[in-house]
Amino acid sequence: MSERFENRNDADKLIDPIQDANAVIARSSRSFSVASSFLPYAIRTKVWALYAWCRSVDDAVDHAESPIEAAEALRTLEEDLSRCQRGESPAHPASEWIRPLIVAGHIEPRHARELIEGMRMDLDGYSVRNNEDLERYCYHAAGTVGLMMTSLMGVTHPAANRHAIALGVAMQMTNIARDVREDAERGRSYLPGITHVLDANSDQISQSVAKILALAEERYNLAIEGLHYLPWRCRIAIRVALEVYREIGREIQRKGCSVMHGRTTISKGRLAWVAARALLSSMRNNITMTLRSVMDRTLFPLKEFSMNESSDSNPSARPCTANQAKQVAYLGLSLTAIMATALFFLVYINPKEEGYSYLPLVYAGGSALAAVFFNRLSARYDRPSAQQAS
Repeated sequence: MSERFENRNDADKLIDPIQDANAVIARSSRSFSVASSFLPYAIRTKVWALYAWCRSVDDAVDHAESPIEAAEALRTLEEDLSRCQRGESPAHPASEWIRPLIVAGHIEPRHARELIEGMRMDLDGYSVRNNEDLERYCYHAAGTVGLMMTSLMGVTHPAANRHAIALGVAMQMTNIARDVREDAERGRSYLPGITHVLDANSDQISQSVAKILALAEERYNLAIEGLHYLPWRCRIAIRVALEVYREIGREIQRKGCSVMHGRTTISKGRLAWVAARALLSSMRNNITMTLRSVMDRTLFPLKEFSMNESSDSNPSARPCTANQAKQVAYLGLSLTAIMATALFFLVYINPKEEGYSYLPLVYAGGSALAAVFFNRLSARYDRPSAQQAS
């Protein structure tokens, strides 16, 4: 699946609704808004639209005046998925966000239906008795979103689904740990074995939250293992989102999992630091993976063939092309710039002289920009030449 819209009409359909969708994501999730800025624009607009629709489905339950109203809204939203598949106009305004994605085949409607089923679990008072019940709820509430996000990014390898689900489940578990008090005030509990949180012992609540965050850590690690299935720019954005959300859970752990005193938040400064650290780590991994791919494709195969075998009969044994040489050169420059960024930052936080002031920080910023610039240049040459393709 291409990272661009299949045709101009699909893009035009999203232009007006996407402005509202961008406002929704900026208002509802600061961390996800920051991470989405690293996505290519064509994918970013689709992600905004999907997020706005998911938020509307969630609000249909949380903000309804009665269970009957909430059930009716969910029924309409679910029926709209079929209407979109048939090319009909949806009945619920929020369905305009997801309609172009369904029409263009960018997402699987059954995953959207499974998410709506997760909201029905909230409406029906779903009881979380054990970890299996918790996993089931988290899959419907967020694992389905991971699958739709992966599809929007053009990933078709079936092995990627397991990692996409893991990231969605991990993020939902983090949400559950953060929102224990708010959920309890709504009469809900997602802590395994604790039905009435407001009546439970604080130590019991803290222990349950600690176990949920430990499960989330396992799934964050599984999600990281599957990032290589994503296009490189999407890989950066998802890694930033992952680390920012993960930091919320780690902050809860640092506070002893005492979640009944209020929602845990991350300061803007720490959010920026975590995002920058994730960005540099992801870029370094991208460079390493691309270098390894280029070397495997060009240099190492030469050792595997005898002197009598020609390069014509073994395309993988052909010498490095001009494009590949340029790609390696720019990747090397990008890696050097990343190392310079880290060094200048270390000098800034631990200066040898008082006169250094903010100069090392300026140099670090310049080096980071250079790293991004050279990384982008290398991406231009990540394709076979006409001669190699023939």
